[in-house]
Amino acid sequence: MAELIWSFTHRPYVTLFLLAFLALSYFEQGKLRTLIWMVSGYLVAFVAEWMSTQYNGIPFGWYVYHYDELENDLVIAGVPFFDSLSFSFLSYVSFSFAQFFMSSFWFGPRDVQRVTPRRVRNSAFVLLLGTTLMVVIDLIVDPLAHLGRYWFLGEIYHYPSPGTHFSVPLANYAGWFAVGWFVIFLNQRIDGWLAAWEEKRGQKVVLRHLPLKGLFAPCFWAGIVIFQLGVTYWLGWGGVIEPEAKTMGEANLIHTVQLQALAGTFIFVPIALLAIGHLLRPTSRALPEDVAAWLEEYPSVKLKA
Repeated sequence: MAELIWSFTHRPYVTLFLLAFLALSYFEQGKLRTLIWMVSGYLVAFVAEWMSTQYNGIPFGWYVYHYDELENDLVIAGVPFFDSLSFSFLSYVSFSFAQFFMSSFWFGPRDVQRVTPRRVRNSAFVLLLGTTLMVVIDLIVDPLAHLGRYWFLGEIYHYPSPGTHFSVPLANYAGWFAVGWFVIFLNQRIDGWLAAWEEKRGQKVVLRHLPLKGLFAPCFWAGIVIFQLGVTYWLGWGGVIEPEAKTMGEANLIHTVQLQALAGTFIFVPIALLAIGHLLRPTSRALPEDVAAWLEEYPSVKLKA
């Protein structure tokens, strides 16, 4: 218990993102589906990390945790708890952001709601797009995590055979795609089963109304990326790593981190602009019949067609 408390209090960014996930998921799909997503996301990621670090390097490639750096964290079977848990909120926010791109919107006074039918929510394209958006996060996160010794994450792991993308092996991204795809696919199927069961019993989940809920997923996804990019820019231009890098004969590391920050920015900005453009596009306004059909599937205590 002490290790669990330490992980949540000394890694506040993980705690903040987890709480944001719980709030977003609760308002978008209710308590039961939120619990299922959190548990299934953790378990799938835990098995994948255990296999990668303890067994054969599949699916993330071979990497090694530094347990002396993790002595205060909760570690289960060689895998840090907070690390696997992060896959729950990263997969969900990416899945929710994918729905944003595939949905129309209801606009009210100081309110925006995403109109997403269940057939869109559980579609193959949302599965593919959500998985891809999760890998996009990792394109920025993992190169930064690999530099953990220079910031407050700590040097918690290393790759015995550094890869081609800022020292991160391409197998890592393939693993993220596989894990993200499976978590989203599994929860899409569970949602379909639960919806059929609820329909049969006449007990649909009534979702609580939250003003501007339609904007929460893209803002949450962007917040994760901006946080990581902010740390990368700080390392690249803040004079944080220069003394140690020169001492260790890594003078070129500063330029590499600066390039890493710029590369991440050029990944993030087009996605952000596409999201803004989709929201502002006149054809993205939901028709009254679309809102009525959506509310039939996802009743809200306040929103009306």
